[in-house]
Amino acid sequence: MDDLDLLRKKTGMTIGKAFTVVFTLFVSTFVVGIAVAIIFKDSSSKKIDIIEVNIFLLMLIVFLFGNIWAYFINKKELPFFKKSSFVIVLVSVIVAIAYSYISPGIIDIYPFSEKASEKIDNLQITNLLTLVISIVFTFLQIGFIGHGLLKNYHFKQAIFTVAAVSIMIFVPQAVIGLMFQSLIMFYVYYRTAAFQIPIIMTIVFSLVEDSLKFIYGNEIIKGNYIRTHFAQNNTLYLVGLFMSIIVIFAGLYFIKKQTKVIKWQRPDEDESIAFL
Repeated sequence: MDDLDLLRKKTGMTIGKAFTVVFTLFVSTFVVGIAVAIIFKDSSSKKIDIIEVNIFLLMLIVFLFGNIWAYFINKKELPFFKKSSFVIVLVSVIVAIAYSYISPGIIDIYPFSEKASEKIDNLQITNLLTLVISIVFTFLQIGFIGHGLLKNYHFKQAIFTVAAVSIMIFVPQAVIGLMFQSLIMFYVYYRTAAFQIPIIMTIVFSLVEDSLKFIYGNEIIKGNYIRTHFAQNNTLYLVGLFMSIIVIFAGLYFIKKQTKVIKWQRPDEDESIAFL
């Protein structure tokens, strides 16, 4: 991108607008969440569950509003749902499963505090609601913000902005995991322009965790369930970790080779985009 690009007037989604949307939604959720907590501060344990559900419902409403806002910023343009081959979809699903092996390891590096663990034990949130929130957030993060940024910026600028949007999720452990997850899904969308694939990957991420929660309970959220239930031997775990990383990069490389470069930027913008 040359120096003159900084002087060009951009329309639609820009980095500044993206952070304005994210910051506004973040503050709104935080402020209203505090208000809900104050209202129910003397509540019984039953009403504590109501507080938690209300906060999740609030996040859903805020994310929906963010989608509408970003949709209009993008001049009422929806994400692309171009047809993609079954092989690319399958490879994307395999990549998602491989990352599901890696992502719990973040808790080894940054474990939950005792207080946070108690809050997780009190959660009575339904798997369906968490799935809906995840899909709606994927629409916001990749389908509208990421999609709009690709029209105005190089891929590298767009993807780092998309990753930064993850700060809207309040749990630090979730933010770190979501950042890397978003990098993977956004690259797939960038190469395919098939937004149905990131949606499918989001569903896979959720189903893996939800199925394990069904089997082992909420305790899997508080620790690295791969180590606890599947690879208790340290050597076995590290081998699986290494293989998962290989699968992810090999899968993304395969998708790159199987797809043609898409002209995302508008005609008056620099169209030179490169990654991998």
